[in-house]
Amino acid sequence: NFCLIHFTKRSRITMDNSSDSEEEGNMTQEQADKLAQLQDLTGIEDTNICRALLESNAWDLEKTAREHLGIQGDVEPELPHLPDRGDRPHGLFNQNFPEEEELQETRNNARPGSRALQHLNAGSSLLNLIMYVLSLPLRIVATSIDGAMGFITSLFGFPPRRRNTVRDPQRDVSNFVQEFDQAYGNEHPDFFVGSYSQVLEEAKKELKFLLVYLHSDDHQDSARFCTEVLCNPELRNYISENFILWGCSVKQPEGQRVSEALRESTYPFLAVIVLRQHRMVVVGRQEGFIHHQPLIDWLKATVRDYEAFIVAARADRDERNFTREIRNEQDAIFAETLRKDQEREERVRAEEAKQREIDDAKRREEEEETRRLQEEQEKKCRIQNLKIELASEIPEEPDSCCKEAIRILIKLPEGQRLERRFLPTHTLHHLYYFVFCHPDSPDEFDIVTNFPRRVLACKPESADEVPVSLADAGFGKSEMLFVNDLDA
Repeated sequence: NFCLIHFTKRSRITMDNSSDSEEEGNMTQEQADKLAQLQDLTGIEDTNICRALLESNAWDLEKTAREHLGIQGDVEPELPHLPDRGDRPHGLFNQNFPEEEELQETRNNARPGSRALQHLNAGSSLLNLIMYVLSLPLRIVATSIDGAMGFITSLFGFPPRRRNTVRDPQRDVSNFVQEFDQAYGNEHPDFFVGSYSQVLEEAKKELKFLLVYLHSDDHQDSARFCTEVLCNPELRNYISENFILWGCSVKQPEGQRVSEALRESTYPFLAVIVLRQHRMVVVGRQEGFIHHQPLIDWLKATVRDYEAFIVAARADRDERNFTREIRNEQDAIFAETLRKDQEREERVRAEEAKQREIDDAKRREEEEETRRLQEEQEKKCRIQNLKIELASEIPEEPDSCCKEAIRILIKLPEGQRLERRFLPTHTLHHLYYFVFCHPDSPDEFDIVTNFPRRVLACKPESADEVPVSLADAGFGKSEMLFVNDLDA
């Protein structure tokens, strides 16, 4: 029979959904065996809860089973130290359930009033424990049959059955709050409307105590507790000022899985959770009916005993914030320095580029000037050579006694006067050569008459051009001509 149970449990573990398979694939063979045996002993269907319980006790099967079943002689069972989110399997409701202080330590730190209330509930807890042990064989058989059926159906390709699957935890809480308001009115502390994991994160972020209330409609004290205690104005004000209140009905899937994690024995149930050493820890539990004044005293005592953790967490957060601010300031200073350096480098690059442009422009101007001077020099040399060549083209000046000679007076741009005699048969080209070969003559010029003013076509344009004689140009015995500098 044990082999069948072990086989069916192992089969259910290995044929679970994809996310569970990935987590369980990290377990050794021995750990998988212990996980199946703990499910058989406790009747817990969810393998993730069983794994979390075993991990909290370093995979000590006997210790975990004794804690869960309450079999520890005169000492009341320790509550499981569930792992935080870093160690917790992904499949454990996707929640961040807090670990819990040892129950003995919590009771030793509680006030006398709390101890008296716990002794009053001792008889009820003992009766529940006896009923739990008596029903254990039946639950083991039911679990074995259920596991066998799950294994057989999985062979035909059917997915494994999961009970109490939480599909919308926030809606579960919202439904509970609405039902609570309808049944007991809205004169009660404000419930946090969100999932259990969300309220844990909120309490951790706000550094406040978290008060968890699990409600059971079937319990005879639940209605009385809600009416006389939770709706009490004094308690309402105290809880609103010092706690974040979260509640859910155990009939809702979200409330049921929180109940499986906290393992309360009776209702109404209250648990105080606080941030301790970066983990959300249950530091106080209250089970069964309690009047508002003793409840206030118990809450005050719990806050007083564990407020140091909040103070330490706040100081640690302030220190981290201060360190982050200093780092941010340093980063800002570094960024500003880097920005200034980049701007300075950009200015230097811009200045260098501008200077390069200036140097390039200056170099181009110098090159242009050099080229221009060189061209002018080449032009002067060419003109000088041309003057030497054309000097031989100037005809001999006729004698002063020649009656046909034409006396021509030429005035240069600088005021110099040239005078020479030409024959009527001489051409305008000869006149041009005479003026061009004079040292004081411009390089480019026109020869114009005085009156009427007209430009003479003296400069030769081509070798084939037929020159015009002075007689044909209308020259008389004496002419006055002017040289017009074209480069001026």
